[in-house]
Amino acid sequence: MHEKGLSLAQKAKEMDIDTLEGLKRCQLFAGLTDEEIISLAHQVRYRVLRYRKGELFTLAGAVCQHAAIILSGEMAAKLVAPTGRIIQMSLHHSGNMLAPAFLFARDNTYPVTVEAQSDCQVFRLHRDDMAALLAADARVNMNFVRILSNIISYLTKKVSVMSMNVREKVCHYLHEEMVRQHSVLLTLPLSRQAIADTFSIQKYSLQRCLSELKADGVIDFEGRAVHILKPQELEV
Repeated sequence: MHEKGLSLAQKAKEMDIDTLEGLKRCQLFAGLTDEEIISLAHQVRYRVLRYRKGELFTLAGAVCQHAAIILSGEMAAKLVAPTGRIIQMSLHHSGNMLAPAFLFARDNTYPVTVEAQSDCQVFRLHRDDMAALLAADARVNMNFVRILSNIISYLTKKVSVMSMNVREKVCHYLHEEMVRQHSVLLTLPLSRQAIADTFSIQKYSLQRCLSELKADGVIDFEGRAVHILKPQELEV
């Protein structure tokens, strides 16, 4: 039992400052002070787990029994296609929750395999403790609802994108990056292969499309550096 009256610095030391900083990046705790985050965390049982690059966090089909927040590093969600090709579905960064939509679902099995893309630290607590956390603070509860709502919105858009042809998919991706980076001078965060896998297309199809967009004067590129010359041509 933790003593009442401990200073924030003492409580943070008990928790580990890196854990606190990672939790502050998570939307689950948006609007909460450091003191409030630490106080809530001390009301539940949690563990901080470490994963090496290439180590599996979970396999597709495993039961989701724990809430998990990435404190540091990156993890990729991957799906094995019927052809055996591995498709990277999403990349998760520090502050992201892993599969929150499946935690309380009737079918609470992971649909994808999750693997560490770099050395990672993960804040993990059992779903019963997660339920207690949600009940303890109305703001955390609403933040969790927003996270789930954003996932639904993202998946709806992803289904729409998957119905596009190759050029439309590439234009959509470049437009999204232009908006995200607030610039027409882009540095692509993913490799060509990773981008192709995201859209379930062949790498050569992606490269051909980029070359066509360059020939049409829509973009110019070298490596991961892309200059958008005609932003209006990217709107799908």
